[in-house]
Amino acid sequence: MSDKSDYDKIISLLSKNELPVSDLINSKTEFIVSVDNEHLVGCIGIEHYEKDGLLRSLAVDLKYRNKGIGIQLLQRLLAYCRQLEMDNVHLLTTTAEKYFLSKGFAKSNRDDAPQSIKATTEFSSICPSSSAYMTLKQINKRAFLYTDEVKILQIDKETQSKYWAVKGEKLMFTYFEVPPNKTFQEHFHESEQITNVLEGKLFFQINDDVFCVGQGDCIVIPSNIPHTVWSTEKQVKAVDAWTPINDKYK
Repeated sequence: MSDKSDYDKIISLLSKNELPVSDLINSKTEFIVSVDNEHLVGCIGIEHYEKDGLLRSLAVDLKYRNKGIGIQLLQRLLAYCRQLEMDNVHLLTTTAEKYFLSKGFAKSNRDDAPQSIKATTEFSSICPSSSAYMTLKQINKRAFLYTDEVKILQIDKETQSKYWAVKGEKLMFTYFEVPPNKTFQEHFHESEQITNVLEGKLFFQINDDVFCVGQGDCIVIPSNIPHTVWSTEKQVKAVDAWTPINDKYK
């Protein structure tokens, strides 16, 4: 995601594309950008309202059009929306109705918009009533490309491990960096777990058995089986698959 330092460049690009900018600085819009040699060449924004998102400000520098930048920005944005557990994406447009129809959006009745979307500045005052209101619903049913910016890094409070998680409807995938000499105390979960160690060694205790899972090794933990996990003197990098989704890490 972009930060506030990009806003001047974003506003300049949007202004060149004749898109509204008057409310952006004080809005809750988050932006994803495309950059070429430190030059901002594209942007797209989203306002997040629980299960709904309002798409804002898809723009590509004139010199960089017809290179697939727009669809890449849209794909990245939808993956980010899914990570935040949005179900539906909404937008208003006066010029790009055909483009968004080709990307799976449907033209909808403005009266059917959720109240949270109706209350936005763009919906209530900036865009004219003649704007096309469009929706992309049930985005969890789509395929997603999760780039690095979408894989939101978090910290496990118990072990201070860094991790990110990507989830589908029924399956979750996580990546962990476990510091040396850390322990995940005995626990169990409904999710079946498969762990593959990329670097270092992880130790799993199940009943009286201790398994040393080294680089390239995998271990399968059945559902609801108590187990303890720890690292020793070196950092460990590992990935996990979970089904159903492990709510602790979503």
